[in-house]
Amino acid sequence: MSHATFFRPRATQSGAVLVTGLVFLLVLTMFVLALVRSGTLEERMARNARDQHMAREAAEAILRDGETVLFNKAPFDPYDSSAFSPKCPNGLCFKPGAASSWDSVDWKDPAVTRGFSAAALDLAEITTQPRYIVEMITPPAKASSSGDCDYGVVRLTARGQGNGGATSFVQTTVRFRVYSKICD
Repeated sequence: MSHATFFRPRATQSGAVLVTGLVFLLVLTMFVLALVRSGTLEERMARNARDQHMAREAAEAILRDGETVLFNKAPFDPYDSSAFSPKCPNGLCFKPGAASSWDSVDWKDPAVTRGFSAAALDLAEITTQPRYIVEMITPPAKASSSGDCDYGVVRLTARGQGNGGATSFVQTTVRFRVYSKICD
């Protein structure tokens, strides 16, 4: 055997396999990054949807509590028209012409909004407890024929806030009747 068979010159390599492998890794990396980005976006969307749902449920809870408790206590039982004022003391607002006051209320101020009727009803899963106001739209007045009181109309507006800052408002309008002879 000659030396030539043991020491053959190498064939020249162009690195096509290396370039192909790098391109494949680059495409694979881009695909993985897109999946991670998509997963993060979906997590944020789910968190925001949950936050909005919590805000809506908190507003509904305080609204139902307000409806239940409000008409069994003053100023409705017995009816006291002096409790309603344009300054919204204790969340009892009176605006002539039924102008909305819910959009100008400081919802964090407990002097102009109302909370749950009992501390045990506070919602543990949220940091900001929901609040509501009562707006007198039509006060009850004496009926001309019978001397009894006609129906009055109030609007309850509740505001709930989720932990991420999502806010939800819920309103209901309630027609009520005063059973005493004191309407005005």
